Amino acid sequence: MENNETCFEISNLSFAYDGKAVLRNLNLRIPKGKITTLIGPNGCGKSTLFQLLTKNLSPSAGEIRLHGHPVSQMNLKDFARRVAIVHQNNTAPGDLTVERLVAYGRIPYTKLGRSPSTAEDQRLIERAMKITGILNLRNRSIQNLSGGQRQRVWIAMALAQGTKILLLDEPTTYLDVRYQIQILQLVQMLNRRYGITILMVLHDMNQTIHYSDEIVALNHSGQIVTQGDPKQVVTGDMLEKVYGVHLDVLEHGDKKVVMNF
Repeated sequence: MENNETCFEISNLSFAYDGKAVLRNLNLRIPKGKITTLIGPNGCGKSTLFQLLTKNLSPSAGEIRLHGHPVSQMNLKDFARRVAIVHQNNTAPGDLTVERLVAYGRIPYTKLGRSPSTAEDQRLIERAMKITGILNLRNRSIQNLSGGQRQRVWIAMALAQGTKILLLDEPTTYLDVRYQIQILQLVQMLNRRYGITILMVLHDMNQTIHYSDEIVALNHSGQIVTQGDPKQVVTGDMLEKVYGVHLDVLEHGDKKVVMNF
């Protein structure tokens, strides 16, 4: 997928926890219309970067721009009309129904204290449940769903926001391999069929290679080691710079496989 437009532009971004620097002078562009995946070892700052991109944290220095507009100048409601987010850990009352939870995705468009109720709200709620394959679960309570089903519901709620940008923090964590693949196939479909720009955090390198258009690799110091097509930039040398261990990378045609044993 060729696209030279920028979605997020990060300039000289720095962040520190209690005086300890996590990110220093980070410069990065996230392309529009692609699936970009952040990778790196634990503690490298990728989760911090995700929290900065989602306005859960504010930079110590530098700037994040969304389609040219400073994110810091957007209020949360305005930001939620442009960007949908699925965090790693999501909670909801167990007796809440699937449809009701998905409907919460329309809150950025409602007035304070009023429930989503317009025809457009309902159309987008129905659309989100259909795309994610959970229409048959609409009346089920959240507590009676499997982990994979719950993740589809959270993604559906994000889709109901009607945005063209979706941020996912480790969307396959806690899922068995079947549900991991199903969720990543859903993410890829959202990008390919509906043109949604995806930015996600993943740990599995082989899943990253297969389901990403671009990767951004951070090392232990929170510095960007490389950015680009994973089929081109993933090498044994790159992985050693990122993770500090030697991993063999095998090639089979235009595919790559990381041997992690």
